[in-house]
Amino acid sequence: MKRLLVVIVFFCLLLPSLSAMEVRLLNSFPNQVEISWDAVEGAVWYDLYLDNQMMKRVKAPTLFASLGSNEESLESNREYLVIVAARNAKNVTLDANQITVRTTSWAGHYFWENLTSDDNRGKCKSLHLEVRDIDGGFELLGYFPEKPNALKLFPLVPFVKEYPEFDYQGDGPIENAYRANVSVFNATNFEPRSWKIVELEQKNSSLRTKISMKVGIFSFNTESLLVFEVSEGGGKRVLFQNTGDGLASIGIFKSPNPGENGVFVFVEKGSLADIPDK
Repeated sequence: MKRLLVVIVFFCLLLPSLSAMEVRLLNSFPNQVEISWDAVEGAVWYDLYLDNQMMKRVKAPTLFASLGSNEESLESNREYLVIVAARNAKNVTLDANQITVRTTSWAGHYFWENLTSDDNRGKCKSLHLEVRDIDGGFELLGYFPEKPNALKLFPLVPFVKEYPEFDYQGDGPIENAYRANVSVFNATNFEPRSWKIVELEQKNSSLRTKISMKVGIFSFNTESLLVFEVSEGGGKRVLFQNTGDGLASIGIFKSPNPGENGVFVFVEKGSLADIPDK
């Protein structure tokens, strides 16, 4: 019985090398991959698996597909096993093969340029973000004219269940980074007295921070959302938006650029030809 199991396992491992259907990687992006494969006679469907999980069924004669997307992002900078199985109308497997692929990284420098004269009193003429790979994901840094070095913006603090309250005028690296970032988008003359992280969330292609801040005797909540995506032309970009409740929503500077609907669109290497038409 043990010998029989060994033979079966060996035969299963040998199948990909005997397959007449070749699977190829066409393009790789941080959040998706594009693959193609050879046609198999009699195939009605091609079933696609990612790390042994069924992803989609493609109807013949189509011989290419994307796995992952801006909406359903894969993990960046990660290796995946892709299996393509050709099946007939009775769902019988006619042929199958596999390929190992790797998504690329979001790491890079991203720029936003103000195309209007509305620049929040000179504070928002151009913006510069950098994404760096770290163990278990990536981090976001910001460049500010008055600061000699880049400041880490996400995550501001390690992920924990309960976050401490910070003095807005504090002189630590966390307070400095938060104050530098907030000042760019603060469209009022009011300054917070203190602030505290309420929620901190990182997904495959997004970063979200919800903060409670005290201004005088009042408290407000603001939320920052960064979404990483690939444009139709294959370029990498970061979409950034700030929202707030109550009066805080009025005091937040939003992108004035046409077509951005208030969302700051950062493009890698600063190419302005990639601004989305939304």
